[in-house]
Amino acid sequence: MEVRESFRSALDGLLANKLRSFLSMLGIIIGIAAVVAIIAITQGSQQMIFENIEALGSNLISVSPGSRRGVAGRRVQEHRDVFTLKEAELIRTKAPAVARVAPVVNRNLLLQHGDKNTQITVYGVTPEYEEVLNFHVETGRFVTNQDLKTYQKVIMLGQEVAQELFGDEKPLGQNVIVNISSRKYKFKVVGLMEAKGQVMWFNFNDQAFIPITTAQKRLFQTDYLNSLSIQARDRESANMASEQIDALLYQRFGDDTKYTITSQEEILSTIQNITGIMTMMLVAIAGVSLVVGGIGIMNIMLVSVTERTREIGLRMAVGATRKDILLQFLWESMVLCLIGGVIGITVGWFGSKLIALIGAQVTPGMGLMSIRTAVISPQAMLLALGFATAVGLFFGVYPANKASKLNPVEALSYE
Repeated sequence: MEVRESFRSALDGLLANKLRSFLSMLGIIIGIAAVVAIIAITQGSQQMIFENIEALGSNLISVSPGSRRGVAGRRVQEHRDVFTLKEAELIRTKAPAVARVAPVVNRNLLLQHGDKNTQITVYGVTPEYEEVLNFHVETGRFVTNQDLKTYQKVIMLGQEVAQELFGDEKPLGQNVIVNISSRKYKFKVVGLMEAKGQVMWFNFNDQAFIPITTAQKRLFQTDYLNSLSIQARDRESANMASEQIDALLYQRFGDDTKYTITSQEEILSTIQNITGIMTMMLVAIAGVSLVVGGIGIMNIMLVSVTERTREIGLRMAVGATRKDILLQFLWESMVLCLIGGVIGITVGWFGSKLIALIGAQVTPGMGLMSIRTAVISPQAMLLALGFATAVGLFFGVYPANKASKLNPVEALSYE
């Protein structure tokens, strides 16, 4: 029997019992839909996380104070007062794989303008901060080297800060009062940052920036930094840059617990591994319904063999071989799973898009906490379809083999 004829015969057999065929493939539909939706949502979430991390800056390396290990019953303690501008200059000049270094000092401070005020994080930065963190001025200007040399009291506001303090007024050229302890300082607004929104755990719109020397000498009275944001020359040299930074800092401090180096590549790799493991676990759970669906199909095919015993005997009597009977029932099982797989892929695709749409509307701007996109790759769809076919083949072998082994004489006399 030709493949085309076997396929048509299998399709006719399924159409003869439409409701039973649909109920049989329901488990496959649910399983495939769940697998497709899970893969689409996890891939979409992974893509969103990667975009968020890369939006912080390209080839980014963060260096922050480390912590003392807790021994002999002592609590773990964070190192304080570790980095100064000297370490930033050391890394900039002695690490060939490093392109830019942006030292940062920051505090939570109260800003006032007239009768309005807001509590935000104020960052003391250098001109390199714009490029390293990929965060630029929309109107006005950013920190300049002249500001650093003369300890200028100038400030750049994020979009939300400007809205809270000035409303519909234009902030450029106006003054804000920066409160620290019992002291107050008047700063002139010289720049308005672009709207960037929530990126990972940073809300860029809810920040303000001042020259780092002004922050250290006039506001905080400290020579120390909170962190160093460093940009490698390119993606390929990011690991080398981390190694060079580690070597320089260890040579300077002689204690690798005083600092922590975190690269963007490490974060991306860790998240990729975590999401990959989670995807595998969820797909495995969804695969249980495929197995259940396959068992249901095998059960229905066994019932079909019993119901069509006389038909099988008649076909054998007119010349059908054992191979023809085997292929007929195998095709029925595979067609049942293939149709169920196609329907399942469609349902999973629409379901994942619906979940992403609901996630974007219910939790806008929540960053990592919202599922706002779903990505369905052709490979995932082909994998789902191939798995459905494999299920049909695996669970169809036994009923088909049983049908092909029937004795023609006994089959014809079956009541």
